[in-house]
Amino acid sequence: MKVPVSKNPISLDRQLPRDYVFDNMRAVLIVLVVWGHLLTSMISKYDLIKSLYFFVFFFHMPAMAFVSGYFSKNLEKGRNNAFEAILMPYLVLNVFNYLFKMFIIGEPYFGFRFFRPLWGLWYLLALFLWKFFLKDLIKIRYLLPLSFVIGLLSGYSKEFSNYMALGRVVCFLPFFLMGYYCTQEHVKIIRKLPKVISVLVIVAVGSFSTWIVGNDIFKVEVLYLRKAYPENSEFEGMFFRLIVYAVALLMTAVIINLMSNKKSLLSKIGTGTLTVYILHLFTIPLLEKLKVFYNQPYLYLLYSVFMTALITIVYSSTFVKKLYDGFMDKLIGIVLRK
Repeated sequence: MKVPVSKNPISLDRQLPRDYVFDNMRAVLIVLVVWGHLLTSMISKYDLIKSLYFFVFFFHMPAMAFVSGYFSKNLEKGRNNAFEAILMPYLVLNVFNYLFKMFIIGEPYFGFRFFRPLWGLWYLLALFLWKFFLKDLIKIRYLLPLSFVIGLLSGYSKEFSNYMALGRVVCFLPFFLMGYYCTQEHVKIIRKLPKVISVLVIVAVGSFSTWIVGNDIFKVEVLYLRKAYPENSEFEGMFFRLIVYAVALLMTAVIINLMSNKKSLLSKIGTGTLTVYILHLFTIPLLEKLKVFYNQPYLYLLYSVFMTALITIVYSSTFVKKLYDGFMDKLIGIVLRK
């Protein structure tokens, strides 16, 4: 049996003509995803690495949600494919990730769970929920501004936390919706803005990230948008989340503005982001166990850049994509009937 799991759920439902701006954008974002995860184990040791981490995590997943929403304009197809192309791979990969953590990485027993996604797999579950319910969600009046309000207020309820990734489902939904509502005309307007403004925004966000880390303004967990605000937080938690929203919106526009519209190596990587996203979740924990250059921050930065490039190029290759697609098709074909 053949099921359509080989389609990239991060860019599912492509209905528009090939647009290399978004292919290149996906490539840059997946590079930042891999690099950010490689930096994770070092942020408690070095402020330089922590500042880079803050800079990346301010916007890379909101921008990824935006791109996914942009390619979700075919509502019927998105809903019809959501179960087979997104939820089933999520369930399979969640089982594999659990076994991997227990028997390969050697983590202590933490109890199996289907609906508390392990690490980066939260995005597949969130993507399933967004795509499946999008057809009904857009019937709600003023949905986009309302989604930002709900994202901010959700921090006051512990219901929006790790279970079914609900914290992130709600908090990243505004960016997915912005992508859905975004048209080619909007993209053209953004791309006509002076490039120097985008460069200045990048410098400003980088400086802002360094200032936050240097003065310990807020913890890195704020950037994850996955948990309730601290119990003693009245408006501070919501204010910090509002800052994250504002920076993410600015940086998403900056990436669109600066991204090349020419076909390149990035364009090829951009068509293989799914395999990079999935397979790096199994690769980076293994690299962390090696502790390469853990006491040498500058060498570690060089090492992390090199490994990011290697992981991205290898896992986005046609050969690896075919292996992944064939493996997933066969597994899911055992479970699903025609």
